[in-house]
Amino acid sequence: MTEAHRLLRDIEAYCSAHEMAETTFGRLAVNDGKLVGRLRAGKSITLKTLDDITRFLLAPRPSAEAGADGSCDGPKASGAAA
Repeated sequence: MTEAHRLLRDIEAYCSAHEMAETTFGRLAVNDGKLVGRLRAGKSITLKTLDDITRFLLAPRPSAEAGADGSCDGPKASGAAA
């Protein structure tokens, strides 16, 4: 198995475990929603991109109560000005 295949397998496992679309993974990990598709097509990535992906895979994820961007501002008070 090549390193690219291992990386794809790890990304697929992560996406499955976190119920995350592969495009969302690419966007959050390296700001590239087409990342996984490019990897599947045999395209190469830089070492920096690999480091960014690895860092994302190993980082703790925010809880389900946190916002999609990882923030956890909590509910807004009713009637509060936005």
